[in-house]
Amino acid sequence: MANLKYKIGLIGSPVKFVSWTEETVRSMKQIGFNALQLNIAWGGRPHDEPLNLEDVVALSGEASLKYEQEIPIGGDSSSGAWERRRNDLKERIRLCKQAGLRSIFHFGAPYNGKDGYRDLPLDNCLLDGVTPDRYVALLERFNEEFPGVDDLLLYTYDQDAWLCNEFGTCESCRGIPLDERVVPFVNLLARTWKRLTGGRLWWEPWELSAGQVLKAIEKLDADCVSLALHSNIAEVTATLPVDRFLKNAANLAVKRNIPFVVEGFFTSATEEVEPYEHIAYPLVTLRQLRAIAGIPGAAGVKEYFGIDMTKPDPNLRVTELFFRNPGIGDDEALGELAEPYGTAAEEMKAFWRLSSESFELFPWDVSWFARKIGLCDVSHSMTAAFIRGQQCHTPSWDSTRRAIFMKTDDLEPDPWMIEDIQLRCELSAERAAAAIQTGRNALERVSASLRDIFEKNLDELDGFQRRAMSYAYHLRETNLVRIIRSYREDHRDVPERLLAELTALLKEDQQNQRSTEPIQTVLGVLEEDLDEFLDRYFLTPDRNDWVKGPHSLTSR
Repeated sequence: MANLKYKIGLIGSPVKFVSWTEETVRSMKQIGFNALQLNIAWGGRPHDEPLNLEDVVALSGEASLKYEQEIPIGGDSSSGAWERRRNDLKERIRLCKQAGLRSIFHFGAPYNGKDGYRDLPLDNCLLDGVTPDRYVALLERFNEEFPGVDDLLLYTYDQDAWLCNEFGTCESCRGIPLDERVVPFVNLLARTWKRLTGGRLWWEPWELSAGQVLKAIEKLDADCVSLALHSNIAEVTATLPVDRFLKNAANLAVKRNIPFVVEGFFTSATEEVEPYEHIAYPLVTLRQLRAIAGIPGAAGVKEYFGIDMTKPDPNLRVTELFFRNPGIGDDEALGELAEPYGTAAEEMKAFWRLSSESFELFPWDVSWFARKIGLCDVSHSMTAAFIRGQQCHTPSWDSTRRAIFMKTDDLEPDPWMIEDIQLRCELSAERAAAAIQTGRNALERVSASLRDIFEKNLDELDGFQRRAMSYAYHLRETNLVRIIRSYREDHRDVPERLLAELTALLKEDQQNQRSTEPIQTVLGVLEEDLDEFLDRYFLTPDRNDWVKGPHSLTSR
């Protein structure tokens, strides 16, 4: 198992603002983190955290004219916001230095606003003769105005950064492979930062295909570039760490003496369950850490979403236990987690085993849009179930991401895929329901200091369970109606067992939604006139309007 030199934390998250104070920084150090990312740097700019260098530094005088930036900054432009971002950053640097923690500023470059997401031509191109030099000037200014930052973390896609498409319309980049354009830029920024501070630049080659990343690794300047890698080619996924891509990337990095850290989810608040913050599945966290630490040559781990250390969190607690003892077993970890729960300790261990198994059984690999499950509308649409896959046009989305996600397009899913996801959602929901029952039986005996937070865990796990079942009901109803419709099209009688199953499913679905409508009306039509039912419900619409929101995976 690798000796993890870097344990990189992140105070606060996109769903929870946590103040940087001496106490919160000290808490992170006590958990075992020895480096902190200075800003959340999330695409939606939560809490107006800096996302790009341009959010905290600006060129002036001759440099501003020479390297004019025409794209407005994406951060808050209201009075006082600029100085607040800058002052917050300075204070965070001071707190890190005071605590003896390494500091890392995270940004995306080249900054192109939202144009890349829309496949529009990019103003800031790596081959335009200006953009790379602008970023050298910005780094020099950043170092002058924010002394004490140790390292940088760079995204070249996402984070309002974007790169030209070699198969697109940019006359400078057309026909030039991406690795030939991005590696010189990364090396330039890394060499600049080393010249200025002696620190390293960590590059996260996010949104690149596996081939592009692996090719780029062979050209990076190992003297000043390090790598920050997602836990698989598609995403940070708690239940799917360390795929073939990551092993290949790690192997190439080790051969070239390039340090790399792997990003993961180490708390109960993650992008996968957003906006939930309390669902505990500590064995998933522990197994994820083991898998990452088991990569030969891994230099460290990095929290991807963020940390709220102000509340009890079994996932974060098991991370602390692992930092102290990387060889800790499941039973020993659960025993230490359960100790504060008093006479409910045994039930809590059973609860965490069930919740962890539920989380591992859920089909996170079906689509990126299975993430943020807390945003799913339990009252699904009454059109035919669908599985949304496409998000944006990047090298990874249209190539290697498919090695993890079954759907990266918006084509109609095969009935077998629909059934697969239905069955796995059912299996996950069954374990979640058992965990909830176990937890409710133990609730009154949970130590008073932990009872309120555990109640929130149960409430959110109930939300997770209902959403998993909402998908299962919608998917099975769709396949059943498809079969029933085929009987009608063949002018044959529909077997009663199919109609009975559909009626029972709709009634269970109605209970899961905890709302009479729309299913009461649907049941009425089904009972009165099957042909009218088939003409009105579970049809494939002409277009997908995502009326239930993008993270209601099966609705459109």
